[in-house]
Amino acid sequence: MPEDYKEALDLFRRGPEILDKAIAGVSDEESKFVPAPGKWTIRQIARHLTDTEIVVGMRLRQMIAEDRPLMAVFDQDLWADRLHYNNCDAFDSARKFRVLREDMTDALTPLPAAAFERVGLHPERGACTLGEWVSRFGTHVEKHAEQIQRIREAWSRR
Repeated sequence: MPEDYKEALDLFRRGPEILDKAIAGVSDEESKFVPAPGKWTIRQIARHLTDTEIVVGMRLRQMIAEDRPLMAVFDQDLWADRLHYNNCDAFDSARKFRVLREDMTDALTPLPAAAFERVGLHPERGACTLGEWVSRFGTHVEKHAEQIQRIREAWSRR
């Protein structure tokens, strides 16, 4: 596997610990705190990561097993609303995220380097390689962990 994909896979693999660190010590009240109108709570972010992992798992599996698969899109705001993300416990979501991410990491780890060049077709993003998706969803957790940190800072200043 080319070095950049090894780094991307390592970050992808560390997603659960990044999320766990971000929510460590979050109280129930803090997890429900809305930092600004229209912004997500820590509960919503944690559940978003879990549900996104379900979608990501499908997409990555398609790219591994199929030739140039067409990937489904989803509306994250509709999912958050209609799947009642704000009623989900952040720690339970993180536990589920860990199981999903570890399972996907187990599928990715033994792949030969050439597999990371396999292409999937996304209706909004176009053609992307497996390696690009692994990188994107490694950094996805980091971005949301930073968002959680900003919410926690806003909570402490309230």
